[in-house]
This record gives sequence, C-alpha cells and structure tokens, in this order.
Amino acid sequence: MVAFVDEKKTTLTLEMNGVVPFGEPDVFAELGAGTALGKPDIRLGEGGRRLWAQIPILTVLDEQYHDPVLTVTDGVERALTVTPELLLAPPAPPFKLEQLVPGIDKLAWIALVSFLGGLFLNVMPCVLPVLSIKLSSALKAQARGAGAVRIGFLFAAAGVMSFMWFLAAVLYVLQLSGVAVGWGLQFQNPSFLALMFIVLAIFSANLFGLIEFSLPSPLQSRLSNVGGGSGHVADFATGFFGAVLATPCSAPFLGTAVAFALAGRGVDIAIVFTALGAGLALPYLLAALFPGLVSIFPKPGRWMVVLKLLLGGLLLGTALWLLWVLFGVAGPLPTIVNLGLSIGLLAVLIRRPFSPAPRYLAVGVLVVLPLISAQFLMRESLGSQPPQKGQINWVAFDRGGIARLVSQGAVVFVDVTADWCLTCKANKALVLERDPVLSTLNSDIVVAMQADWTRPDDRISRFLVANNRYGIPFNAVYGPNAPNGIVLSEILSPQAVLEALDSAGAGETQNVTLGNDN
Repeated sequence: MVAFVDEKKTTLTLEMNGVVPFGEPDVFAELGAGTALGKPDIRLGEGGRRLWAQIPILTVLDEQYHDPVLTVTDGVERALTVTPELLLAPPAPPFKLEQLVPGIDKLAWIALVSFLGGLFLNVMPCVLPVLSIKLSSALKAQARGAGAVRIGFLFAAAGVMSFMWFLAAVLYVLQLSGVAVGWGLQFQNPSFLALMFIVLAIFSANLFGLIEFSLPSPLQSRLSNVGGGSGHVADFATGFFGAVLATPCSAPFLGTAVAFALAGRGVDIAIVFTALGAGLALPYLLAALFPGLVSIFPKPGRWMVVLKLLLGGLLLGTALWLLWVLFGVAGPLPTIVNLGLSIGLLAVLIRRPFSPAPRYLAVGVLVVLPLISAQFLMRESLGSQPPQKGQINWVAFDRGGIARLVSQGAVVFVDVTADWCLTCKANKALVLERDPVLSTLNSDIVVAMQADWTRPDDRISRFLVANNRYGIPFNAVYGPNAPNGIVLSEILSPQAVLEALDSAGAGETQNVTLGNDN
C-alpha cells in the first residue's frame, strides 16, 4: 500500500492492490490525536483488484501528527491495518469522473432542472433591482410599434444569454486551471463590485433624467437607414446587467444544476448555463412572442415620470448595497476611493465640462481607476470573518469542530452566508430569526455555526464542494443521528429546519421547540 499527504495536510490519497477483488471496501485512517477526517472517496479499478481512495483532512494538530496508519475493511472477514509507503505525488485514480459520461436522458433532465432554476431566479429576493431594469425596458417599449417591441425584447433576451455563456466560459477556464469556482463568486472580487457600482449609478442617473445616452450622429443615421435603432444597444445592456444582478441569488433547482455543471465536462457546463439563461430570459421571450403584453401598461403620461423616479431609486439603492458589499470585501479605503471617483465620473457625464475628446478621455480614466484601485488598495485577507451580530448566538465556522461537537451529543446548525447573498438575508429574516426556529437555535442543545463567505475562504469553498455545492445559501444540520449532515433547501422554511434539527438530535430539539412554542 502507498499513500500521499499534500503539503498543506488537507488531503490523504492512498492506493492498494489485492489478489482477491474488493467488494465493498471501507478505509479508516489515523494521523494522530485531534485529527478530523471527512468521508473517503473510494474507487475500484482493474476488475476490483485495485483500490484507490482520497480522504479529506478537516483539521490536524501539528504537534500530534504522525505518518498515516491505514485500516482497510471489506466485509466482516477481511481487514488489514498497515503503515503505507509515502509517495512524493498522489497516485492517479483508476478512472476519471469525466469519463463517466451521462446519458441523453440525464442531460435532458438536468437541462429541465436548470431551466426551472433560471425561471425561479425571476421571483427570488434579488428580483427588485432586476425587476426595475425589466420594467424600465417595458416603459421604453411604450413608444414603439409591435415589431420594435419584439426586437427590443429579443435583444434583452440575447443580453441574458450572452452573460450566461460568458460566465460559463470563464468558469470552464477556471475549472481547467484548478481554481475553485462557484455560482456568484464574482461578488467576492472588488474590481467587479466597483464596476457594477459604476454601472448601476449611471443607470440610476439615466432614469432620474440626469444623463441621456445617444450614439454619435453618423452612426444613428446609418442605423436608421437600415431600419435599426440605437435603443437596441440599451435593450441588450438591460438583459445583460439584469442577469449579472441575478447571480448573487440562489433558487430551488439552481444548486443541483450548478453542481452538476461544475463537477462535469465542458459540454455539461454549456448545457446547464444555456438552460439557466433561457429560464431567466423567459419574461423577455414571452414579451417578444406576445408584444401586446406591453399594452397592459396605461397609456404614456405623468405616471411614467413617477415610475421612472421610483425605478431610479431602486437602482440607486442597489448601487449603495454593492458599495456596502465592497466595504466588507475590500475594506474602507477602496470603498471611499471608489465612491469619490464614481462621483467624479457622474459629474463629468452630467455637466460635460470639456470638449468631446478630453471628456471621453476623462470618462475612460474615471471608469478604469476605480477598478484598479479597488484591487490594489484591497486590505490583506483577515482570515475567517467573525460571525455576524444578531439575534442568534453564532459561533465561528470550524469544519473539524463539527465532528467534535457531534461526538459530545450536540446538534450543529451550519449556515454559509455572505453580504452579497440576498437569499441568505431573506432566510435569516423570515425563518432563522423568528420563533420557534430562533429559540431552538439559541437553546443549549444546538450550536449555531456561521461561515461568512463574503470574502474568498478556501476552507468554506472545500466544505461546499465536499457537499456537492458550488453556491450559497447553504444550510446543513449535524447531530448524533446525522453525523454526515442533513442538507436543507436553498429556500428555508420553519418546518424544514425544525424537522432537520429534530432528526439530527434524537428528538431532543423537538421537545425544546414544543416547550417554546407553548
């Protein structure tokens, strides 16, 4: 038997060859006192005679650590404990997951699940900024004919699909590079947050009537001669940025779809994100198919001015929320610098103090500088984020501590959240911080453990991947009756949380809950 432990002591990989084929083997490892291990990934090859396994190392105490001692069992009559020879590189698995190509039926099913996930994104808690963009596109359609309305909404749908395909391509490249990938991770990047703040601030100023966008006159004339219109560029941008703003949200079916995509091949990523985009773009496609739907709005009038101001306020609120997220990700200095430069950019766009050439140069500089400064001035990583203050007595996330607490008879409720995850905020406000769930989480039997993923954290990323998840919210319950965890849906309900706590804790949490309820 041979084994390999990586330099950071996060993974143990082993290989063993047997004369008699293995049936249903299991592997147990010892690395010293205080070491916590995850569930092994066991694979067989060469007719079952070759055993390969990879075991996550959750926590390790350096002063107690020793070379691995491994026990392999296979049924009641076959067991072996050995100290393996250590390798300088991990042994390759007998087969790669990519070689297990799913059938057409499974791909069709996951495409449907992905479509439903994208469709549900239209009604998730992040819908307000997206809805305001969609309503503004409907307002612009009031003055167009049916043909122009249809083309405009098709351009918006194309914007949604373009972003989804772009995101799929980026995730695939990162996946090939060995970088941890997931849904909504761009909101951990300060340059992305700075760019989105600028874009939404400009969108908001446009709805307030402070900025009017127009293409150069020669280009407008050329487009009009061929029957086009400059408005379609804005239609495309409406769909594109609407899709961008939807990505911090997670929805039913979405976690399953994204996990399948990011754990599979490039074609799986393409299928899943195409179906996601189709579901998210469905409102635009329906409006393009039935342009008469726009007629449900009242005829143009003063109400449109009031609604535009309301939508501008919603977008401004979203921009300020992004600024708050940037503060949590990068720190105060990049946030203040980004705000100042953005105000300067808006001043140049609104006041137009220079002739066109210097003005275009100033706009370019004021767009690029916030992106550079946000990344350059970002504070050094402070490690784990402390638990957010609130009504729940949160403790800091400790993956290895989960097993220790469960072994002591405790029930552990794990909440992976982030400042940019609006679904997480909705779950917290509507379920977790309301009785009877609140009283149960604060009881002596339950330990509420929070993992804040606002900033990148490899420990949290590995924890999510180990549970076949690539996005948040993620909630799981561990206990004496559920040592491997009960994973909850992205959208929490009081009944689901209480049932999971009850199942994991041998009924003790139910008694507490009933006592508080009465």
